[in-house]
Amino acid sequence: MIRWLELRRMRRAYRELPERDRAIFGSVRFDDLDYVQAAALHRCSVEEVERTLARVLVALDRAASGRRE
Repeated sequence: MIRWLELRRMRRAYRELPERDRAIFGSVRFDDLDYVQAAALHRCSVEEVERTLARVLVALDRAASGRRE
């Protein structure tokens, strides 16, 4: 039951992210692009890809643990 609640919170948090963050995250995590390929695809720097991934992972971690900061 608890795992289901964590997944539900994470799903909600993911949907609330900006579209660009979801797109960059999806390119790396779901489409298996490396950071350089994702940066080229989304016309941004590798550093922006890194920051975006960190931001999304923090948001998902907070959601899984029930924290909203």
